Amino acid sequence: MTTIVLTAQHALELARGFREASTALGDYLYAPANWPSLPEAERDRLRSLEVTLLNVATDLVTQAVGKSLDDAQQSVDELLAATKQAREAIERIKDVKHGIAIATALIGLAAAISGGSAGAIFGAFKLLKDTMADKAGKPAKKKDEAKASGDAKAKKAKKK
Repeated sequence: MTTIVLTAQHALELARGFREASTALGDYLYAPANWPSLPEAERDRLRSLEVTLLNVATDLVTQAVGKSLDDAQQSVDELLAATKQAREAIERIKDVKHGIAIATALIGLAAAISGGSAGAIFGAFKLLKDTMADKAGKPAKKKDEAKASGDAKAKKAKKK
């Protein structure tokens, strides 16, 4: 396996992506259409995530230079693309809980990159991608499937 070094340029590009995601989250939070409709607990969570994303962007610049990434696991280009996709997803969020999940997964990716463990980066990258792809929310989907399965069983029992 080839090991590549996360260059200063890569670190800056990744940090920019995390900072832009932080800005997108703040734009969503403080938008006149969103702020009044968000429960206080969700506002607090979004504010906290916005600040955390900004902090990890700053930390990434200082910590990521010189860290190794195993390019067989994740390439820097894939990481850059994922941070851009996450920012774009945050800009379009319709469900605040999904936005919180994306921001949380993005923070996990930043922490994994800073730590330099290829396995942790791969896991965090996969979690971010899965979270962004999960528009409806997997837990709710599983509940709906369980409910549908239970409804089907109840109908069969009534017929007997």
